[in-house]
Amino acid sequence: MNTDYCFNLAMRKSSRLITQLYEERLKPVGLKVGQFSILRAVFFSGETTNKKLQDILVLDQTTLTRNLKPLFRDEYLKASSDPIDGRLKIIRLTSSGKDLYEQALPLWQQAQLDIVNKLGEQQSEQIHELADRFVKVLGN
Repeated sequence: MNTDYCFNLAMRKSSRLITQLYEERLKPVGLKVGQFSILRAVFFSGETTNKKLQDILVLDQTTLTRNLKPLFRDEYLKASSDPIDGRLKIIRLTSSGKDLYEQALPLWQQAQLDIVNKLGEQQSEQIHELADRFVKVLGN
């Protein structure tokens, strides 16, 4: 193996390009890809907490907070205190948040298809499996 090859640089370069593609597709609804990921996670969770979102999205608290702010400000998400642990906030989609997610979903799906069309189905699946493996191995 070539030890001069930098995994970090390679992943960051590809990540930036992928982010640009998704954000271009999501532009009509005014969402950043990180915000869409949050809406998607909350949509599938039904309700969640900051801590659970951090774990699901593999984000630090600062990045999560920065992405949550406009979603709360624009009332796409709402938070209430956890009845058991008042330090935790339970996060849910509002009806306008659900509407926004449903508007953004086909745009996100188009970005997905764009990548599959550029890479091919087999390579797309391999990359997805490898990314999942990175998270599993390095996330512990």
